[in-house]
Amino acid sequence: MKKPPIHLWVYNHSFLGISDQVSFAIKAFQQHGYAVSLGRRPRLSSLNVIIENFSSDNRDVLLKFCRSSKKRVVVIMTEHVDFEHGQIFFHGAPIGSQNDYMHPSLIMERTIHLLECLPHIRCLLVLGDLPELRNFTTLLPGLDVRHIPFPGLDEVPIQDVKRTAHMVNDLVFTGLLTEYRLEILDTLKKRGLSVVCPKAMVPRKRRDALSRSAKVILNIPQREGWRWLSLMRIRAGLQVGRATISIGTDDISRIASCCTQLDIRKDTWISELQQIVANWKSLYLRDVENYSLMAEAFESEHPFPHDVFEYWSITDRVCG
Repeated sequence: MKKPPIHLWVYNHSFLGISDQVSFAIKAFQQHGYAVSLGRRPRLSSLNVIIENFSSDNRDVLLKFCRSSKKRVVVIMTEHVDFEHGQIFFHGAPIGSQNDYMHPSLIMERTIHLLECLPHIRCLLVLGDLPELRNFTTLLPGLDVRHIPFPGLDEVPIQDVKRTAHMVNDLVFTGLLTEYRLEILDTLKKRGLSVVCPKAMVPRKRRDALSRSAKVILNIPQREGWRWLSLMRIRAGLQVGRATISIGTDDISRIASCCTQLDIRKDTWISELQQIVANWKSLYLRDVENYSLMAEAFESEHPFPHDVFEYWSITDRVCG
C-alpha cells in the first residue's frame, strides 16, 4: 500500500533553531518509505506535521487552517514537559519558575497555547526517546504519544575523520549561552583547553564547519541539575564525524550510549576530559557504532507508528 505524503509545516519557527529536528524527522520518514516536503504553508494534499512552539498569533494560524480544512495535525514535541504530583513541570522545574534559558512568561504561553490547539491535534510525536513527557497522557487523556525511531546516519568517510589539517581547537560548543555554561567554558579555558564558542546561534552549515574544526563537541546543560542530554546535538555531531562529551550530566536516555558523560563533582574531571580529547578518533568510532546498535534496539521496542499515519490519512482524506 502506497504511503501518504508528509509535509513538515514549519511556519512557527526560525529554521535556525529547528534544523536538527527537521533533519531527524525527514530522514526517519524517508527511511520508512514516506515522501516528505518542507515549507512555511500547509498542504491540503499531505499530512501536516508541525513542531511545537505556539504563540497567540501562530496558534490562530493553525486553528484557522484546521477549522477551514477540517483537518488535524501531528505535533512534534521538543521541550521537556512533564506532569508529576498534580503539577506541570517544564524543563524539570514547576511551570513559572525563573531561569535564564527561557522566560517564565514564554513557558506559560507555549503551554497554554498547546492546550488550546488540542482539539485539532491527531497525536504527539517524540523524536527518539526525548523528551520523556512523563505522565503526559494522564494530563491529557485520550491524546496519543508516539515515538519516531532514530534514523540511520549517513556514512562519514574515514579519511574525513582522520583529516586534521583544518583542526584548530580541542573543543566546540554551539548552544545558547547561559550563566552556568559560561562558567564551565571559562573553567576549561583556564585549564589550557582551546574552545571555540560562537556568541549566537549559527546556521547549520556554519555549525558543522565549526564542529569539524575541533576534536570533540561539548554538551553543557543549561543549568546545574539539568538532567537531560541534547539528543540532537550528539546525533548532529556524529553525522559530521565528531563525538560529544557531556559535562555534568548523568542521563540514562538512549543517546547516553553514544556520548561520554563527565562528573564535575570529581576533582579529576578536567584531566579525564584532556585524555578523551587526545583520543578523539577512537571515541568517535566507538560512539558511531554504539549509535547504530542503539537505533536498531530502539526501533525493535518502538516500531515506526505506521498505524497512526494510515488512520490519519483516512480521516484527513489524504491519498497515498
